[in-house]
Parts: sequence; C-alpha cells; structure tokens
Amino acid sequence: MYEMKIQVRYSEVDQSGVARLHQILEYFQDCGMFQSEELGLGVEEDQKNHRAWYLIAWNVKIIRHPKMSEHITVTTQAYKMRGFYGYRRYSILDEEGEAIVLAEAIWILMDTKKMLPMKVSKEIADIYVEKDVDTTVRINRKIDDNGEWKQQESIEVTKQYLDSNNHVNNTVYALWSEDILPENVNVSEVRIDYRKAAMFKETIQVFTQQQENIFKVKYIKPDGEVAALVEMILQKQEEK
Repeated sequence: MYEMKIQVRYSEVDQSGVARLHQILEYFQDCGMFQSEELGLGVEEDQKNHRAWYLIAWNVKIIRHPKMSEHITVTTQAYKMRGFYGYRRYSILDEEGEAIVLAEAIWILMDTKKMLPMKVSKEIADIYVEKDVDTTVRINRKIDDNGEWKQQESIEVTKQYLDSNNHVNNTVYALWSEDILPENVNVSEVRIDYRKAAMFKETIQVFTQQQENIFKVKYIKPDGEVAALVEMILQKQEEK
C-alpha cells in the first residue's frame, strides 16, 4: 500500500468548497505515479523501455468529497497483474482514517513502438504486487451505450488536455463531463470505460443520455469510434 498525504487546495475545489470530480481522479493518478517512481518504474524508465500504462476503466464511489483545507491521505495498491493487465485499488481517507472515496481501476501495459499490448513480466508484477494481498477483481469495466443520445457541443482537443503519452489524459473525460451535468446534483458514483485514445487537434463529438438518476456521456472520435463512455450516479444536492 502506497500513501500520499496532502491538504486540499483552493485551486482544487468548486464553488461549494469541495474537490471536483476530476480532481479526485487526479489525486489517484498522482498517487499511482509517485508509487511507480519510488519503485523505479516511473515515466522515464517506461519511456526508456518503450512501454506505457494506459488506463482502460475506472469505478469510483464517492461517500463525500474532500473539503478545502482538509488533510487527506490518498492510497493505492496494485493487487493483481495478469496478462496485459494491471489492477489497482485506491482510496481517500480523512484525518480520522475513514474512507471518503473508494476506487478501482484497470490498466493495460502497451508496447509504445508497436502500439500493441505487451505482457506484464513477472519481474514487474513482483515489484508492484505485495504478498498475501486480496486479488479479487471487483471492477465492472464495460458501459452499455445503447438507447437514444442527445448531441452536445463538440470539443477540440488542445495541448492542455494531453499527457506524457501525447493523448487526452484519463481525468479530462471527467472534467468534460462535469461541465454538462444537470444542475443541483452531486455525483455519488462514476464509471469510465476508455475505448480509444483521443489525440491532439481532433474534434470530439459529445452525446448525453439520462435515465432517472443515471447520467451517461459518450465521446466520439472523428473516425466514428468511441473514445470513452462515462456513467455517473446522481443525487440531488441538499438545500442549505
């Protein structure tokens, strides 16, 4: 288990003073990256060996959002490596050690020369995965995209959205989705199903669908392929 202790900054919160949805995912992303760096398997090492981890799915349960100035602990644990895939658990704990956000993710290891999945070596798996860890996979990856969709304003991929792999960073889909949420709602759960990387200068078509408290967003690349699907469980905000 790797831990990252931080204080929630003003720049990370919304109008109500709590960490935004995409910011929560950025906490998790940073925590995993810092662990990789500490283990000697960070970005520089991966680039040298022509490999990279691509995220293919998030499942996140938000009990409550971290608040501005709150001291929190972000944790991650790589609990399984199988074939091309790596599985991680994440959490955000409050100052009393109580979980306020829980998450699971699936990553795929890619050969960046061939742009094909590569098998996770035993050496890498042994470095990441602790002994006697719970290896039960609980994440649900695929999101159904059937039904009628409403088209929203398209998005142009600019440099600010790119990461070290030169495609749209995984947290950006949560950022884009936040902008088109219905008014006066909170997100209690979010699932993201990543299908194909969106690239610089591409125009991404955006479609939404809502059924009761389930709000979905579909992002389509210029070639017609799905870049990502986002599914959020909504709750009405409590009146102050």
